[in-house]
Amino acid sequence: MQTNKQSEVAQPPTVQKVLVALCAAGTILLIGWLLKYSNYGIDFTDESFYLAWISNPFIYDASITQFGFLYHPLYKILNGNIATLRQANILITFTLAWGLAYSFIYSLAPRGNESRISQLTASAGLATSAFIIFGSWLPTPSYNSLNFQALLIAATGFILAEKKINRKSIAGWLLISVGGWLAFMAKPSTALGLCVGSLIYLQLSRKTSIRMLALATASALTLLLLSALLIDGSVPGFINRLQLGIEFARILGGGHTSGKIFRIDDLPLSSKFKIIIPIVGISLFLALWGMREKHKKFLKLEFTISIVLFTSTALLTLDQIHQATGLGNFQGLLLFLTLYVVVIASIMLDHLQMLKTISLQQWEIAAFFLAMPYIYALGTNGNYWQAGSSAAIFWLIASLTLLGPIMRKHTSWRLLLQFALASQAITAAFIQTGLERPYRQPQPLRLNASNLKVGAQGSALILSENYSTYISTASAAAKMAGFEPNTPLIDLSGQSPGILYAIGAEQIGQAWIIGGYPGSLNLAKAALTRTPCEKISAAWVLLEPEGARSIPTELMISLGTIFPNDYEQVESWKTATGAGDYPDRRTQELYRPLNQNKTLMNCRKLRKEIAQ
Repeated sequence: MQTNKQSEVAQPPTVQKVLVALCAAGTILLIGWLLKYSNYGIDFTDESFYLAWISNPFIYDASITQFGFLYHPLYKILNGNIATLRQANILITFTLAWGLAYSFIYSLAPRGNESRISQLTASAGLATSAFIIFGSWLPTPSYNSLNFQALLIAATGFILAEKKINRKSIAGWLLISVGGWLAFMAKPSTALGLCVGSLIYLQLSRKTSIRMLALATASALTLLLLSALLIDGSVPGFINRLQLGIEFARILGGGHTSGKIFRIDDLPLSSKFKIIIPIVGISLFLALWGMREKHKKFLKLEFTISIVLFTSTALLTLDQIHQATGLGNFQGLLLFLTLYVVVIASIMLDHLQMLKTISLQQWEIAAFFLAMPYIYALGTNGNYWQAGSSAAIFWLIASLTLLGPIMRKHTSWRLLLQFALASQAITAAFIQTGLERPYRQPQPLRLNASNLKVGAQGSALILSENYSTYISTASAAAKMAGFEPNTPLIDLSGQSPGILYAIGAEQIGQAWIIGGYPGSLNLAKAALTRTPCEKISAAWVLLEPEGARSIPTELMISLGTIFPNDYEQVESWKTATGAGDYPDRRTQELYRPLNQNKTLMNCRKLRKEIAQ
């Protein structure tokens, strides 16, 4: 009888060791999965815009977001390798998320060295939920990834920052300043939201210290000043860049207006989404119930569900499941809704009295983190719930506040490890959707089999056959026509920054002269009339006569040239099915300038008349 009792008592530590192993394996599988697929696919619109902006940001003098300047050094260090650039972005995001998760967990339930492995493993497992930002498979560094990384840094700072002065507190305040600066460089609307949220949180939490606040403010302003000097050579020049960027956004008419920044959007959920929430929630609840009970059969239940969760992650990451979840655009909310259902149920099992052990400061930072996805989404012209769910890790981290009392009571990391396994399985399902339905790509990435070197740097990617043919045909045609790398090119297709990047063109005016918006033509005029006449006169032209997003050729008159009279068509090719998210193939035509001197003189004359 005594032996059986000892066996029951000894089992929980054994279960915890198994959970640690499963969680660590799940983390490795998820990271390896994303790194592997970093070599697969490319989007010709948004993602190619990111690449064009990062590769040569200094040729543009108007921009609201400065992510191109921030990631440009990384681009240069990695020799412009697209796959490696994506991998670096993935690893940077994971590392920052791991630091945030570990700092938050330690603040809730600090432990000695004997539990360090469990703590690090659980926090790493939870950190993989940051990969949800890559759920549509746009892993190339962008303003979205920089915005997200900025919030991860700032959030870690808020955990560490204190009113008193010590090393940890100073580090926290400095992280807040760095996070705020990066948020401004990525997306000023998010920086505004972060500033407002920070002031409210710091005031309510009584962490405000005049000296520490001055340190953080001075640090952020110093970083901003250095950025202005490095980017534009002066503060007035940098301010002018921002003002022009705001004006360009207004001209485009894409919905990025100050009056629409603060809003609450609708939340339309699919019927499938509503069904799967209770299924996942009940499964996790049973696993947590097993942890609470001492009987052997409940331990087996906990162990079984843990194995099921890990197996789901393993099967997905090892490409054994070829089906998307089909939960729609709001699938990131599943992590939020499911885990909070489980947290509430777990608290009910351990009595609501335990909530009294949560400090006011812990409630406050949890509330702040709940608002972080909204802060992340501020300023987007899309649905805030959809955009905010990309930053669902903050909802997950906030939910841990409710689990703190349970972890302290049971002096065990099993509950947290179960949570990590669940978040890994959910994250893997979201990533699977992106890999099966990559943004503006024609097929699941696993079906890609065509190896091709893309761009002037020759980045090796594995593409679909039709995308590979599109790029190789356009590149060969441009080369045959005498097009040299770094030659200026005016893109009238309105949707082909990827092809310009592939043939090595200098994308003048903007990194993407985007079509399809009410103000696309006027924006193209505004951007290109700020481009030096020397580049305008030397620029080739890409035309897509039947394109849905094509820029009208009347644009060229405002530049001092007449199209097509002053140009010669030298090549043409067909787009790929699915390029730009359009099913039909369209003809694109490449033109070279016939009389550069004439165009140069006309351009200068027009500029002079405008100046007068």
